[in-house]
Amino acid sequence: MRPDTPSIETRDELAGYIDRYDDEIDGELGAFLGFPTDDRNFDVVYARDENHVFQSASTIKLPVLYALYERYDGQFGELDRPCPLTPENRVGGSGLLHLLDATPTLEDLAVAMISVSDNAATNQLIDHLGIESVNDAAARLGMERTRLARKMMATLEDYDFEEFDISVPADEPTNATTPLDCARFFADLVYRRMLSAEAYERMRVSLNAQKDTSMIPRYLPYETEVAHKTGWLPTAALDTGILSVPDRDEPLVFSVFIDGVGSADGENGDARQNGADAADAIAEIGDAVFTWLG
Repeated sequence: MRPDTPSIETRDELAGYIDRYDDEIDGELGAFLGFPTDDRNFDVVYARDENHVFQSASTIKLPVLYALYERYDGQFGELDRPCPLTPENRVGGSGLLHLLDATPTLEDLAVAMISVSDNAATNQLIDHLGIESVNDAAARLGMERTRLARKMMATLEDYDFEEFDISVPADEPTNATTPLDCARFFADLVYRRMLSAEAYERMRVSLNAQKDTSMIPRYLPYETEVAHKTGWLPTAALDTGILSVPDRDEPLVFSVFIDGVGSADGENGDARQNGADAADAIAEIGDAVFTWLG
């Protein structure tokens, strides 16, 4: 059921509406909303803990996507190259390629990684590109606190961080990002300063085809264009992307992250609040943002 969102006309009213979720949700709220003025800077609408380091969940797949199209920019025929999944990369969780006896191309892997958040596809692309290449690409985008340190569904025991020259602070998650870092990824997608127009158009296909519409797009009109990437964990939910609104020339870049919600200490391992509750809050924030934009 769509929430009963009040009329929101000013940025201050929008900020007040979003701020109340910090009290209502038992977790860490980080958010950034802004109209990009170039590929790094914004007319900031709202910011709260935008530089706080969060568990990235599947939003870490964004720099993997960028690194792939950066490598093959101008050589797009190479993306049709078959890239079979290796046995060790057939992990579960999100996606379905691990269940199929098929040989995807590199671009198939990219589309699956973003549109259905396929973990097996992600791991295969990480092997193809190399963890260092993904982190270097993130740095070039200005994603200063974003870090890929392990593949999807992998345990910490599987990795020797020194092998990849990766420093993971003791108080930070292994794979990490911030709301502002993800906003910079999408600002670059708007301004297209780093790569060719075709590279950005190809990246946008899978972002526009994102199948998880449970957060920011949940209550928006069906025809609303949202290019985005979500992330889920048992105690977290994240959504980041571009929201395009009719009758407005500039798109709004958004990142709304909620982490540390509840715990698994309750009866039968249930949490009082969990990632689904965080997703509900993000969906309500999305409705409020669209109300303000309208």
